[in-house]
Amino acid sequence: MKANNSKLILVAAIALLGVGCAKEGQTPASTVYQEVVQGGTGTIPVSPDGVYTSDNTQYSSTNSEKTVNFTPVSLNEMNSYVGLHPLNNPSNYKLTVDLSAVENGRYSGTVKISYLDQGQQYTGTFSAGAGTNPEHKYLKDNNMLESEFNRWFIIGGKYYFSAFFQDNYGAIVLVFDNYVNQGDAQGGGVVSGRVYYKNFAQSYYYQSTYRNCWYIRSGPWNCRSDAVINKTTPYPGSGDGYRLLGTFSGLNKAAAFNQ
Repeated sequence: MKANNSKLILVAAIALLGVGCAKEGQTPASTVYQEVVQGGTGTIPVSPDGVYTSDNTQYSSTNSEKTVNFTPVSLNEMNSYVGLHPLNNPSNYKLTVDLSAVENGRYSGTVKISYLDQGQQYTGTFSAGAGTNPEHKYLKDNNMLESEFNRWFIIGGKYYFSAFFQDNYGAIVLVFDNYVNQGDAQGGGVVSGRVYYKNFAQSYYYQSTYRNCWYIRSGPWNCRSDAVINKTTPYPGSGDGYRLLGTFSGLNKAAAFNQ
């Protein structure tokens, strides 16, 4: 009986492989910058660093340039996203985007969603690594970039960006669906967009270090979305299990991409 249980656990572990990072953790990002747009020619105009100062939360000068106000669609949706504890009177929602080019126009890095509730700050940190998938004879997508699906693309002549990130509890899709060139001599610009989320199902198994959730095709750690993978639309499909968490605007593009 023990031997049979061991085999079942091994098979299940291989099927459910995934990787995550603690919500309070951080992933260092390099300062290399590059934009390659799939499906179109040219690159989005380069913009200079901007400055954003939070009223209630202390950020370093670097992080403040990458941070904007975040507007949840509803308190109920925020409660669903948080999951681990009930929200009372949350406020001061912020989104921090810290990305760096890897290769071929793909981007790794972190996205943080933070808020205050009863005087305490909560921060969810979602990551996409700069490395490649480890080799494993029983798994697909060996040696592919962890951030393979995080890139700019063009639909109908308009630039979009969509990307996967995850922590131990779930995944988000970051979408930039509007770019505004500020029209100054330096080509300054800001982006706005949306954040979608998908919480992992409860499971007795832990995520391993072999694969991110967007490379898992079944089981509780699966966070795939064909729209994000294939860039057929800017947003995750309704059948992918993602829900709109909120929107943001005025994010300095150069700071967010570590230009």
